[in-house]
Amino acid sequence: MSDKCDLCLLGLIILCSLLTGTSGVDDAHEFISSGEDVRLPCNNALSDCNSTTWTYNSFRHSVTVELIKLGKKKENTERHERLSLGSDCSLNIKNVTKEDPGFYNCRQYVNGQKQGTDARVYLHVLH
Repeated sequence: MSDKCDLCLLGLIILCSLLTGTSGVDDAHEFISSGEDVRLPCNNALSDCNSTTWTYNSFRHSVTVELIKLGKKKENTERHERLSLGSDCSLNIKNVTKEDPGFYNCRQYVNGQKQGTDARVYLHVLH
């Protein structure tokens, strides 16, 4: 059984490395086991996290959920208690669950205007 898991993980890593070439140069992939904590980098952060907005899209659903808006945690999301914003504007998720995989988007706003390109992080949760 362990050999099958290792082979699947290797295939997933290879697939993600192939997809990275087409999805964007700033995209990152994070692989984490369920129950662990993870830090998702925001590679486009400005000097002040008050310009940072993090959104989430599940791999299964097309609905976008706003998690952090202009440096402040949204309280109306089901995972808000497990989220925090790092001093470098990274998104920290405690106790990752099987509901957390998807892509997370870090976007910068200055005076209501989007700045630069988004930094996208794909979160893959291993069971």
